[in-house]
Amino acid sequence: MTQDFAKIRPEPLLERKMVETPPAWSLMITGMIVGLVVGVFACFLFYLSGNVPPLSSSLPEQGGSLATLADPVTIQAAAEPAEAELELEFYSALPDYEVSVDATPVELTAQQAGIDVEDEPLATGFVLQTGAFQQLSLANSEMRRQQLLGLEVSVKQQELIGRTLYLVQSGPYTSSKLLNEAERLLRLNNIPSLRMSPL
Repeated sequence: MTQDFAKIRPEPLLERKMVETPPAWSLMITGMIVGLVVGVFACFLFYLSGNVPPLSSSLPEQGGSLATLADPVTIQAAAEPAEAELELEFYSALPDYEVSVDATPVELTAQQAGIDVEDEPLATGFVLQTGAFQQLSLANSEMRRQQLLGLEVSVKQQELIGRTLYLVQSGPYTSSKLLNEAERLLRLNNIPSLRMSPL
């Protein structure tokens, strides 16, 4: 038996009712109750944290001072200075922990100690290298910049594997005074330098 589904009528939709909003006074009362519960709970947690002194219902109603009403043990504890509780033994115990070391002092030269020597001759002359460039034009412009400062600067060609570098060097300096003055002048002009012994 065949059935014609086109003739079947769908069931009617259920009636929809609009939900009414609650009255404003009930929302206000609910908010106040929730606020009070949260506030009481927060106060209780704060009290349990120990930051609040315990509640005492036996406060005197007379006009006497607190010192006369407190017990003698509390007065004695309050009268003792707080410094008596804190005792640092570090400063008195430190000499007990000194360690003796078998070390021999080393004498530094005036140059190593950073003392300005008037004019000490150097055993070997030093060269101050201030740059290494792959392009000759950049090396020449740096050389001219340093020559304007009053330094004797030259460009030296250095062959490496697969490339050529142009080194900007000043010197050689044979006295420590001249070497220190040149380094100071380069530092004042924000030019980094490297001491090298000439080859």
